[in-house]
Amino acid sequence: MSDAYSDWIQSPRSQRVWLEESMTALSQFAFLSPIHRVRHWNQAQRRRVKCWAKDGDCLFCKNNTPKIDEFTYGIYHPNSDYLGGGDVEVSYLTATLATHTHFQKIFSEQIESALNPTDIVFEIKRTKIKTSTGRVVNGYHIEPTEMEQFVKEKFRPNLFNSEEQEYHWIIPVEVVEFLKDKDGDPISLIDLFLLLKDNFSGISDKDLKTYAVKLVDNNVLNLRNARQKWI
Repeated sequence: MSDAYSDWIQSPRSQRVWLEESMTALSQFAFLSPIHRVRHWNQAQRRRVKCWAKDGDCLFCKNNTPKIDEFTYGIYHPNSDYLGGGDVEVSYLTATLATHTHFQKIFSEQIESALNPTDIVFEIKRTKIKTSTGRVVNGYHIEPTEMEQFVKEKFRPNLFNSEEQEYHWIIPVEVVEFLKDKDGDPISLIDLFLLLKDNFSGISDKDLKTYAVKLVDNNVLNLRNARQKWI
């Protein structure tokens, strides 16, 4: 591997990997739809803890402890361990909502160009990125490269092994969350565009217009149009 790229930092207890600020590394995504978990920031313990809302009552929710959305992607990298039989061990990169939104946008651009993002080796940099609301936060930025893929398609997980793998968001998740209470309400294209423009300064007018066209169906907001099949 070129000296221009860093090795991924590997957890000693799991297959979790990450990069520190300004580090740049290479990876190939094993799948495109991440594992989504909701966490809380426990100030006393200085760590993230599970949200128990889906399992019943959550004490952290009742105490209004801030929620954090985590999106965990499976990746291959140059130092991934070979397991035999063609299989390569998958490492796991956990990202914030802002990074997840960026990843999905790049994946969608690749698919619209008739490319499969899991065939591509990406350059990943830990840096500052902009959220949909215009805030600048820490995150990961990716750029496709022309490098040969680390793992051939026949040795990768099936892209369609679950509903989560089969569909992807074509509208940023934070936009969908913002609109969920209005799903099914009458709204015009221009009114939806202006509503999004007032609340998502980090998204270009061109993209906001595209989202409005996709989500307004016969002058009714239809959030089912926020997802589509990968291929």
